[in-house]
Amino acid sequence: MAFFKIDNVKIAGISACVPPKQVENIDSILIEDKKELEKYIETTGVKRRYIAEEGICSSDLCLEAAERLIEKLDWEKEEIECLIFVSQTPDYIFPATACVLQDRLKLSSNCMSFDITMSCPGWIYGLSAISAILSAGKIKKGLLLVGETSTKAKSPYDRVNLLAGDAGTATALEFNTSASPIIFDMHTDGSNFKSLIIPDGGYRNPVTKESFEYVMCKDDILRNRLQANMEGDSIFSFAVNTAPKEINALLSKLAVDKADVDYFLIHQANQMINKFIQKRLKVDDSKCIYNITDFGNTSSTSIPLMIISKLREKFNGKKIVCSAFGTGLAWGTMVMDTSTDGVFPELIRYAGDKTDN
Repeated sequence: MAFFKIDNVKIAGISACVPPKQVENIDSILIEDKKELEKYIETTGVKRRYIAEEGICSSDLCLEAAERLIEKLDWEKEEIECLIFVSQTPDYIFPATACVLQDRLKLSSNCMSFDITMSCPGWIYGLSAISAILSAGKIKKGLLLVGETSTKAKSPYDRVNLLAGDAGTATALEFNTSASPIIFDMHTDGSNFKSLIIPDGGYRNPVTKESFEYVMCKDDILRNRLQANMEGDSIFSFAVNTAPKEINALLSKLAVDKADVDYFLIHQANQMINKFIQKRLKVDDSKCIYNITDFGNTSSTSIPLMIISKLREKFNGKKIVCSAFGTGLAWGTMVMDTSTDGVFPELIRYAGDKTDN
């Protein structure tokens, strides 16, 4: 397994930004029967979400979060020498959105910048990558920007729209020999890559006229080949079985008792999935944090967004377990003891201009 420990890296702070538009699921016309809609909301747990309208990209939300975090940390931008952008909704096919953000943030040309394409476990994957780079001590400060505007990738006829929300986050890391180690356990099963996929738009299946044609899928939902297609039963089974198994295995390997863990931060897939996972972990509500009611499933941003929306005044000096799973299929689990002086600004409501470049 890809099990490893990262020393000498401290999470200095986290910030998060959501789009200005908030929608209430009870007002949706996707489910015409009101009682059925209310039942769907009750089951999934999602009452409202933030939606990025046309012209607002994942990078815009991350930029806003990064600027606020740099300001609150009182960092000099010239000190930041690593920038990683994690998303499945980048600005362009190429160049890397991280390069665009390096310029927009006015970081030094000495800053290495690159993208990671990853969905729901993206924050954990990105954190493992940037912390491994910083742990050598040659680069002292870095930014991990994780953003997703996945609502743009859904069919307008798909009730899964009622689950999806958009957000952008920034995590600041620094080399610090006094930092507690961060433990990672990462996995991939590419044999099931079709379980959650946008079939066209890449170089395997380029965009054609047929890509835009709506067809009835196996789940009786109209979609075109440029929109997300999910095998719901397969993903549900994968999530509820994989997450508790991997969390229990990692804690056992580290000889960490669940009673000693302050918070379990599990990717906010939907309330049904997360309650199944919590039940199998045998963890009570005080330790298992939820924010899905107000934000929905925000993909790779869900854990850092959860920290800001629910734990920003409680996160310092805690033992944390994080777990996320999704497209790929890929999943990751991490255990860390947070510092006592991390900076966690209030949630930002995006107020920047829409871009048209």
